[in-house]
Amino acid sequence: MTQPASDAHYLLDRDELLRIRGLKLLTSARDYVFFALQVDYPGKLNPAIDVVAFCERWELEEGDLYKALGDLRKKDIVVSISSRLNLQLS
Repeated sequence: MTQPASDAHYLLDRDELLRIRGLKLLTSARDYVFFALQVDYPGKLNPAIDVVAFCERWELEEGDLYKALGDLRKKDIVVSISSRLNLQLS
């Protein structure tokens, strides 16, 4: 017996996000960073991020992270970026 669509869930965790990126189904660094932030900081409006650790965990170059955050800022998803990377997510 199949579940109704309203009860269906899709778990997006680190392994699944890395798998999706590896399959090249998600090619935008902006989108990838957005989902990585959601996985690591669900529901947080202003997470403090250790840039080096975050980049290692998500297999990102620091420059790619900063570019993606800039793109997310243009979309009004990231409100502010400081040198400590205390982000405000909207």
